[in-house]
Amino acid sequence: MIRLSDHIAAAGGWLSLEAFMQLALHHPQEGYYSAAIENIGSRGDFSTTPTLSPILAKAIAARWKEACARCGKRLPLLEIGAGSGALAVKVLEQLGFWNRLNTDYVIVESSPRLREFQHLLLGSQARIYATMEKALKHCGGRAFIFSNELVDAFPARVFEYTEQGWQEVGLAVKDGAVREELRPVRQKPLFSHMLEYDSQPGQRLEIHDSYARWFTGWLPLWSKGVMTIVDYGDEMERLYYRRPKGSLRGYKSHQVLTGEELYRNPGLTDLTCDVNFTDLLELSRNCLGDTVTLMTQRDYLLPYAENTPQDAFLTNEDGAGGHFHVLIQERL
Repeated sequence: MIRLSDHIAAAGGWLSLEAFMQLALHHPQEGYYSAAIENIGSRGDFSTTPTLSPILAKAIAARWKEACARCGKRLPLLEIGAGSGALAVKVLEQLGFWNRLNTDYVIVESSPRLREFQHLLLGSQARIYATMEKALKHCGGRAFIFSNELVDAFPARVFEYTEQGWQEVGLAVKDGAVREELRPVRQKPLFSHMLEYDSQPGQRLEIHDSYARWFTGWLPLWSKGVMTIVDYGDEMERLYYRRPKGSLRGYKSHQVLTGEELYRNPGLTDLTCDVNFTDLLELSRNCLGDTVTLMTQRDYLLPYAENTPQDAFLTNEDGAGGHFHVLIQERL
């Protein structure tokens, strides 16, 4: 079990929430993605869109065919963070026999445990790599890249607005217990401008600096294709208007944990927060020459919807269809 107090002491007495999330999710032996995923499927830790309906797979397969036609070449499909493999299975089904036979399906998965499961599930139908660098090398830099609920799994920095301005939230040991502690912001976020805006005291927000570092690290290796990011969240103004205390939360056996409950069992809980698509838009728009489009999940999926309760749920503007967004970056 992760001894959080030891890691706080090793960090000098204060551990940022980004460092805490990195430890709790990705510790090589005791992190959530290494050891604590209990079950995979509709009743386990991966009850997401692909387990409910083939609609997302239909949309991805159709958009892939359009991208291949536009660039005049067959693009490898590259899924980042395939989780249970449910989306991969459905996308491969939607491709049809000839496309399955003649198209590379590549997965990037950082979790060794999930890579093992994906190998068992998909066999020779997919090539699985631990890093984007290796996957893009295999693809020759050309790929139709997509992910579902990837960004929200990255560790995030957490900030709170006070009478002294924005401060960063971290953890310290007080009277023998792990407690939150605010500290002045010593390093500005890599791409986000959220801290330039004043707010109401007590307002919290999350910034996915770790995603920005990861994304900009491999991006120069991607030479041509389309990248589609599907995740829950919104643009900054609407996202934090609804969440004055921020959106950081945990899931354990489908129970939602917040506050100090998040720090009691590090490594045993899936930690997440909503995605600020304003930041993601800026990251993509910094790639001069690329075309960038943001839409709701409803608008992305609706052309492929059937008359089923599942598709109605996933395209409901007041539910999943509006809460999930899709960012498309084209480099063709």
